[in-house]
Amino acid sequence: MQVRSGLGGKARSWVGRYRVELGLAALALLVGAVVFGLMRSTWPTPLPARPERRVLQTSDTLLSLVSALCTFFLAWCFTRGAGRVDPVSVRHRWRSFLGLWALFAAVFLLWWAGEWPGHYYSDALQSLSVSSQYQVEPWLSTFWGIWAHGIHRATGQFSSLSLFNLFLFSALLADFFSLLLSQGLSRRVGGLFVALVVTSIPLGLLAIYLSHDIINGLLRLSIALILMRAMVRRALTSASGLTPVTLPALVLLTATATLLRGDSMALVLYVPAVLVASRQVRVGVAVALLVGTLGLMQVFRRAVEPRIAPPSPERGNRYALSLILNPLGYLVTNRYYSPDPEGDQAAMDAVIAYSCLRDRYKAEESPCYWDSLNPPISDEKMAELKKRFLRMVRDNPALMLSNRVYTFAGTLGLSPKTPPPFLYMREKWKPEDQYPPHGVRLLAELNLDPARAPQSLARITHWLRDESWPARGGKSLFFPWNGVPALLLALWLVSRWRTLPASAVTAGAVLAPACLVFVAGPASHPSYVADLWMFGHLAVPLAWFEARVLRARAALPPSAGGEGRDAGALDVPPAHLRHNG
Repeated sequence: MQVRSGLGGKARSWVGRYRVELGLAALALLVGAVVFGLMRSTWPTPLPARPERRVLQTSDTLLSLVSALCTFFLAWCFTRGAGRVDPVSVRHRWRSFLGLWALFAAVFLLWWAGEWPGHYYSDALQSLSVSSQYQVEPWLSTFWGIWAHGIHRATGQFSSLSLFNLFLFSALLADFFSLLLSQGLSRRVGGLFVALVVTSIPLGLLAIYLSHDIINGLLRLSIALILMRAMVRRALTSASGLTPVTLPALVLLTATATLLRGDSMALVLYVPAVLVASRQVRVGVAVALLVGTLGLMQVFRRAVEPRIAPPSPERGNRYALSLILNPLGYLVTNRYYSPDPEGDQAAMDAVIAYSCLRDRYKAEESPCYWDSLNPPISDEKMAELKKRFLRMVRDNPALMLSNRVYTFAGTLGLSPKTPPPFLYMREKWKPEDQYPPHGVRLLAELNLDPARAPQSLARITHWLRDESWPARGGKSLFFPWNGVPALLLALWLVSRWRTLPASAVTAGAVLAPACLVFVAGPASHPSYVADLWMFGHLAVPLAWFEARVLRARAALPPSAGGEGRDAGALDVPPAHLRHNG
């Protein structure tokens, strides 16, 4: 009896200690259950076949989980989190946060309305097609297919995906600028860069781009800004910069971003490493973070993906081919050195038409992949091609480096052949001239006609859109599509890791995936590094804030009045701070 009484007392003590967390978990589960029930009411009648029903069930579950997790994290921040010492909490600056969020969202909504229903070409049109058939396409990421279908069915509009993206992007920008301004950044400096954001044509068009690249870029930017908040929190409080929800949030965001695009895998290693290097966690915690992220990804790939993705024995080989096709075509067209050119040509012809690589190669895209393959893409064929490709790279390192630089330069908008993240001069062409026959029929069935957009607004956004793209004739607005300043700023911040650690950590989180894009990017799409384009507008105010505010406050001597680095953190709104220019 004493043992049972002791166990019961411990259980009651545990429940009493964590009663707030248990209540929040119950609230989150309730919200998730409500969302799941509402999604169930959107199922079509009659019910589709079993594979399609699995897609319906999985998308319902995903939206329910997202709703439950968002509810828990937000509720925790305003309940249990409100009792913590946290000078960077949004509750100290909720008015400025909401004001900035409304400003950014209003500007992006103007772009969204003017460019309605979005630009359906390439991946966007394929996503719309498979979503309308209650299917997913692993080539575009199985996770993206589930998410896109869920939002499409919940709202009845595929363009709601970009609506979600722009609201999320507005929240990230508002949190960033309201934090810096509340902690002492000069209002002139902050106002200048807020103005640059709202007048940026690339940011407006990327925010409404219907591609999994954008939500992936936003998740990567979220990870970078979470790391920034942790570094700023530590600088202001001289304590740990992590909260109880920081590490779970990093695990979820990193795993999700990697499931969306493989180049986000760099963050799986970068996040634990930088947390250890900045002395935020011990090595054991970092290892647990790494294992948790990889484990979550494996659960999805082994338990979820096989249930809904159509099986394909060639899928892995096709992915590998898409990665080597760009440098392979570059080597062929630039007369690479080879001791056995006939054998190389035979190995290529077994997988893809050598004549296409020789005559139709484009570094910015991969046209040969879509119409010149020689299936089946067997393991034996790919093994021989990979062996010869690696030998070509070893024998021609300068050509390989040239290919990587040229392709990545196109990603930054520097190539005249780079495909823009929109349909150039869309309104001047008939649908039959822009889309394949099945795309024309699908857009007509769904009534996705750009003529339905508000024309007074559309004329402005169309002009800004087309005139901003220099490669296709736009001249009056040449500068916007140039990602080199963003890249140079990020590299410069990383190089200042000793004097500007918070800025360096944030920039490193953006550069890590960009490095993988440089090494293995199959084409030159600006959306591959959407987070880099976005971070380019945040780099200077972040560095200014750390150099002029954080370092100055860290140098203050302790005082009895509670100011200074070692006097202890004060969980009060920092309204008394002078805004440092």
